[in-house]
This record gives sequence, structure tokens and C-alpha cells, in this order.
Amino acid sequence: MPVGPVNTMNEALADPQALARGMIVDLVHPQAGATKALGCPVHFSATPTAVTRPAPMLGEHTREVLAQAGYSDADIEAFVAEGVVAAA
Repeated sequence: MPVGPVNTMNEALADPQALARGMIVDLVHPQAGATKALGCPVHFSATPTAVTRPAPMLGEHTREVLAQAGYSDADIEAFVAEGVVAAA
């Protein structure tokens, strides 16, 4: 049975192995400012991954996601007005 420590976020962001593998990503969040995040733990040579932006704000992509799901602009605005969804 494999075992290992359960790290806090600060411990994970300072972990020597995570740093050596380039898994710590510096980002700028619109409200929090400069932050650090964990990147993708799996590295593939032919299909590299990259974390290029911070987590979205609450409701930041609501309209886009609902539109892609087939809802009309009028439906989306009604959802927002009724408090069914958060939208920026």
C-alpha cells in the first residue's frame, strides 16, 4: 500500500519535487493579485500541458457556458434576473 504525507497548500507549493518538475505556476488573479498554483502533475512530451490563467471569478463564464448548452440570450438573462445563476 503506497503512503505519503498529506501536505497543506503552502507545503505543496514549496515541495522540492514539485518545484523541480516545474509544477508550481505563478499567476496573476484579478482580485487576489500574484498567486501560485499547482500545474498539471502529468507531463507528456507530445502533448504538453500548461496552466496559463487563474481560476475564474464566480459567474465569469456563466453566459458562455449556458449559450453553448443551447440556452437563448433571453433565457440566460431570465436565469440571472431570477438569481438561478451567478453571472459577471
